[in-house]
Amino acid sequence: MTGEERHPTAAAVIVAAGSSTRMGSGERKPLLLLRGRPVLEHACAAFDAAATVSEIIVVAHPDDLATIERWCAERPAFDKVRAVVAGGAERAESVRRGVRWCAFGPAVICVHDAARPLVQAARIDAVVRRAAEAGAALLAHPVRDTLKRSTDGAFAESTVERAGLFAAETPQAFAARPFRELLARAEREAFSPTDDAALWERYRGPVALVEGELANLKLTAPGDLFLAEAILGARAAEALP
Repeated sequence: MTGEERHPTAAAVIVAAGSSTRMGSGERKPLLLLRGRPVLEHACAAFDAAATVSEIIVVAHPDDLATIERWCAERPAFDKVRAVVAGGAERAESVRRGVRWCAFGPAVICVHDAARPLVQAARIDAVVRRAAEAGAALLAHPVRDTLKRSTDGAFAESTVERAGLFAAETPQAFAARPFRELLARAEREAFSPTDDAALWERYRGPVALVEGELANLKLTAPGDLFLAEAILGARAAEALP
């Protein structure tokens, strides 16, 4: 077994280019503060601490480039950031732009949403290592709630069987060379999925699941910020001697 197989390296693309319209704060999610630090800084700190990650590419909203570049020069959490690039109109285009900046040395490309700032380094490393083995992997957790189907949003019409259903998280990681090929193919075919694992599923097959956690929540609505603050506070308390 080679050293690369034992210790795969990954380039991480952190997508922070969305408009964040549902937050209602007037400021984009990556710039919002959690316990005094920007959301994006929390995400970058996790990837900075991940042993498998050799570099980070941040894909940002064009209006945020100068702010994030300044953070890269001033804050240790951004030490692995090699480039900050402008995102596209859709997530798929933002990912493509970020991947174009990834070095060709790392065996794996890992894509993460900045709106999940509570991801932990150990989970990142687990996804990268599984992707190096299986070709593709994502963090996910089993769906726990009872799911209802509604066509009008006013009445529940049926119950969805939740056995075998998983809620996808990020990061999602892929063998670098085929992932680049799939991104190019999807662009040619105008296929724009909501997550990157869907590319692999469509063109290559199943994606390995790595156990995620509910705490790796996605910031979508204002209430999510309060929950994230509570989780970070609990982690800080646990870390005390």
